[in-house]
Amino acid sequence: MNKIYGLSILATVILFSGCFSQTDKKQNAQAGGMPPLPVGVFVAKAGDIPIVLNYSGQTTSNMDVTLKAKVAGTIEKQFFKAGDRVQAGDKLYLIDQAKYKAVYDSSLANLKVAEANFNNAKTDFDRSLKLHANSAISQKEFDSSKATFESTKASVLAAKANLQNSKIDLDYSVVTAPFSGVIGDSLKDVGSYVSSADSDLVRLTKLNPIYVDFAISDVNRLEIAQKLGSKEWVQLNSLVTMKYEGKDYNGTLDFIDNVIDQSSGTVSAKAKFDNNATKLRPGAFATVEVYGFYQKNGFKIPQVAILQDLVNPFVYTIKDGKVVKNPIKIVSQDATSAIISSGLNDGDIIIIDNFKKIREGQSVQPVQDTKGNK
Repeated sequence: MNKIYGLSILATVILFSGCFSQTDKKQNAQAGGMPPLPVGVFVAKAGDIPIVLNYSGQTTSNMDVTLKAKVAGTIEKQFFKAGDRVQAGDKLYLIDQAKYKAVYDSSLANLKVAEANFNNAKTDFDRSLKLHANSAISQKEFDSSKATFESTKASVLAAKANLQNSKIDLDYSVVTAPFSGVIGDSLKDVGSYVSSADSDLVRLTKLNPIYVDFAISDVNRLEIAQKLGSKEWVQLNSLVTMKYEGKDYNGTLDFIDNVIDQSSGTVSAKAKFDNNATKLRPGAFATVEVYGFYQKNGFKIPQVAILQDLVNPFVYTIKDGKVVKNPIKIVSQDATSAIISSGLNDGDIIIIDNFKKIREGQSVQPVQDTKGNK
């Protein structure tokens, strides 16, 4: 009986001893006995950070016109094929010149007669001046000579004007390219009668340089102006890159308008690109990246470090070995990184992983080199 009682006491002591051991372990864990959770980190470095602004746009030409006939007549020749590259001054069409050549020749002959009459009248008038000075002719004779001289002089001026007008019409009978570009399909065939009133001939488009039109939201435009005005941003250049069919083309920002389109709530902008090889054609859709703006004393951090609560984006940082929540302001971002204007200090250690396991105030241990991470 005593033996059985002794065994019972021993079992009870062992059971309570085990319970105490488990309770002691839990208390030790609650007291902070667990090691700090390892986390990946990135060190924030303050500096003037380049900002890239992304927009969608469409290529366009600044010179794209449909040529018209300036004189009436029948098209006798066409000097191009659709799709040809032409230079300024190249002949495109010949309109029947017979009438205009005849008018020009007649005007030229009239001018020669007028000039001959003027030369004779001038000779007579010069002689009359001398004779009148010596009282060798009457005032009436002198006045008649002077009147003839003035009349023939006016006739010469009128003949020159008529010749110039006839020359213009004759020149217009040869339709030339007003600028270099690519010519379209002819809208009139050889033998067609054309006039200056309503005859479209052909479309001519300048391809070099080429432009990209894009739109900036009114909010974005206002933000750019405010940040430049407050010196939070600086603009060091106007470089633009266009991405089209897997290739990059470098250009410059041509202008940003100040007038807001009421229908779209956007501001028009345009970038200019060299197109010597004429690989770019108007009407193509492309994306443009606008460079040249810099965030003063900003931070560029990995996109994976950014979290979002109900109010603000934020990051977790490490201070005195513990997790701290930092609300931030994002200026610009892409798929891999973001530019931060406020919420961070130079040298802040930003946590970039293990977000499901950490909370504010928790002890953590950085496991990456905090002197700088990519």
